[in-house]
Amino acid sequence: MMNLTTKLDHKQAAGLLLQGDNFVIICHASPDGDTLGGAYALCGALQKLQKTARVITPEKPSPRFDYLKNALVETAEIDTENEIIITVDVADKTLLGDCEKTHGDRVLLCIDHHVSNTEYAQNLLLESESSSACEVVFELIKKLSEIAGKNLMNTDIAACLYTGLSTDTGCFKFSNTNAASHRHAAELFEYGFDSANLNYLLFEMRTPERLNLERQALESVEYFFGGKCAIITLSAVMMEGADEEDLNAISSVPRQIDGVELGVTLKEKAAGIWKISLRSNSYVNSQKICAALGGGGHKRAAGCRIKGTVEECKVRILDEIGKHILDK
Repeated sequence: MMNLTTKLDHKQAAGLLLQGDNFVIICHASPDGDTLGGAYALCGALQKLQKTARVITPEKPSPRFDYLKNALVETAEIDTENEIIITVDVADKTLLGDCEKTHGDRVLLCIDHHVSNTEYAQNLLLESESSSACEVVFELIKKLSEIAGKNLMNTDIAACLYTGLSTDTGCFKFSNTNAASHRHAAELFEYGFDSANLNYLLFEMRTPERLNLERQALESVEYFFGGKCAIITLSAVMMEGADEEDLNAISSVPRQIDGVELGVTLKEKAAGIWKISLRSNSYVNSQKICAALGGGGHKRAAGCRIKGTVEECKVRILDEIGKHILDK
């Protein structure tokens, strides 16, 4: 099958956006800080260009991300017959959740940083060396500003971009953090958002539901491969009352255990459907493991979905992990 995706640089992507109007920017399901921050930052910048734009989230985001909406100039109504679809941080159209059927085959531009991107969009702005999609969006907004002759950045948009940059790097602790990550953060700080308060909100604040979930997660820990792999299991009942960001944060817990190379989190999304999150420390390629199971992501953080009982899921994931973790 011929690949119909056109790969763009920042200038070409900016030119494409400047030609259009009526933009719908879509985040991935289980929305995190990177997909949300990038979407709202780009939406705010397009609105500053007097373009009509709005953000769609297939699933309701955590309330802690409500401040991202401050980047918007207005709440826009889109002409659905002439809408232009953009995705941010969405490596595969299957990650669009309920939006896949209605929008998945009509994406004009995908802005991403995942090496596993399936090139489903008509046009792709991909920087796999970037630690977050928000860094790609930041460079795109700077190019839009340059071409339009108008600074499209402000304090609220900078806060959106910092949200994605900081969350995808684990507040600059993850191995995907690089020199460019810090340079982009330094540029964003110049816009004067309250970084201390934002870091507390994103990395330190614990809801009672989050604390209860962490307790249950730790009680479920199982060790495999001589303690190199730790698995935690979260049933639907255990996750009741917790929001999506609480669940995203739990995925890092098993990797933090001393001696563990690969942490695995199983979350029950529906009866017989489990979302699998992998986080590795040094040598295991999480992306390759998840790709073999129909998913994707990055070397140190990836995910997939598996159907079956919890025990069947563990057998499948452990069988694949065994091909990678036992060679060290």
